[in-house]
Amino acid sequence: MRTIKNMTLGLAMAGVIFISGCASDYLDTVPSSLISETTINSSLDNLYIALNGIHKEMVSQESGYQCLGGEPGFMMSRDAEADDMNWQANTWMKTAYLGWQCNMNETDGYNHTFWRIYYQWILNVNKILSGLEKVEVTDKRLFDQIKGEALCIRAWAHFNLVQLYAKRYEAGKNNTQDGIPYREKAMFEGQARNSVEDVYTKINRDLDEACMLLNGIQVNDINHYSEMVAWGLKARVALVMQDYDNAAAYAKKSIILAELGGRQLMVGSQLNCGFANITTDTKEAMYAAKTPGDMTVYFFSYYAFMSWNFNSAAIRQGVKCINADAYETMSETDLRRAWWDPTGEASVPASSYVKNAYQNRKFTARSAADAVGDVAFMRLSEMYLTQAEALVRAGKSGEGQNVFTKFQITRDPSYTSKGNTGDALAEEIMNSRRVELWGEGFRFYDLKRLHLPIKRGANFDIAFCTFLEKDKDAQGWVWEIPKIETDFNSLCTKNY
Repeated sequence: MRTIKNMTLGLAMAGVIFISGCASDYLDTVPSSLISETTINSSLDNLYIALNGIHKEMVSQESGYQCLGGEPGFMMSRDAEADDMNWQANTWMKTAYLGWQCNMNETDGYNHTFWRIYYQWILNVNKILSGLEKVEVTDKRLFDQIKGEALCIRAWAHFNLVQLYAKRYEAGKNNTQDGIPYREKAMFEGQARNSVEDVYTKINRDLDEACMLLNGIQVNDINHYSEMVAWGLKARVALVMQDYDNAAAYAKKSIILAELGGRQLMVGSQLNCGFANITTDTKEAMYAAKTPGDMTVYFFSYYAFMSWNFNSAAIRQGVKCINADAYETMSETDLRRAWWDPTGEASVPASSYVKNAYQNRKFTARSAADAVGDVAFMRLSEMYLTQAEALVRAGKSGEGQNVFTKFQITRDPSYTSKGNTGDALAEEIMNSRRVELWGEGFRFYDLKRLHLPIKRGANFDIAFCTFLEKDKDAQGWVWEIPKIETDFNSLCTKNY
């Protein structure tokens, strides 16, 4: 087993926690990139500022690749890897993600960026957790919130890494295959890869403690994790582990907490909010990047790639489209049909499935000149779909149908049960899920957890996207760990 030597090396070599984007009087006089760990660890308030900085860094320009502007860029790229996102001309992400070049190339920078940034966030939350062991606990509630959120971030980042860089978890098996190193300390020593089973054990341990710590705490900032989000993460993890009874229970817990806190499923015209203002125009977002207009990330923005109206080359040359087959799973009365233009620029009937049709209208930038906007990382709709799917896969089709109906009528007011059960009902739910969560980073993970192949639709052009189908066991579902992280000779020679 090879040891991962220089993971995150150089990200905090100067003993710095990066907290750019945090607004406070204290930070007005001390540049955030120069704040020492000693200063950060001097009080709970300063540790909270550091935690807030990590949340702010979820949307950032530090990757060096415009299409990878923090987690929103990672979401977009994961969807490009699968079978529901298509475009026609612009080359951003084309070879790396649409064509899977980065998956199988251990020296590819588009691959390494995921590894580097997720472990950067892990490193910085581990520094915060270390600081909590030393700081004076002047406010137990604030201490619990900081620790609970830090554990959530650590679990979530490792969860993304193990889904990308390891074979899928298989329920009922021992899952001793190599996973990824689970970093629980802020250190630079090499560390062997934990098994996939061990990684998931540690993820769940962190989330269990987070749920306990965040219990009853009112988190008033949607930029931060809260108890409902922690349970939502537990539901995501259980779904991937095919632990369907618990996935349903955790999603239900998340929904109850969310709705008690005022969250509501979008209905009617709210569905056409464009998402850039989802935190103000609707009450569906549970955790989101709420980026103010004066904190632009320019062409690193999600909306510089995923909207249809912002004035960028990535949009002018390649508005993102949904798989025609996925679009046609919607009924004629499904309000989400307005999220795409089935005719595209060619203005031809939808039945012709022309290339360039089914263009995105789901994500709308605030204007042609403003790419800044909210990005929802967890929405109430996801939890409903997760609960419904998990119930059906656990053999509880009746309960699953009830949950799905409650959700589906908010999208399709004319919806009535088709009488499906078992696999047929699960497929119906999955069709709604791929439509609902299009562009939000779930499709690659969903196909991998369910061990399903990629089947791109008739509006994909193989000359542009490289392939139309990918077997469920093909090379590339497991990304190559970046060579820079396994090469002993690179230790102490890279500065990210």
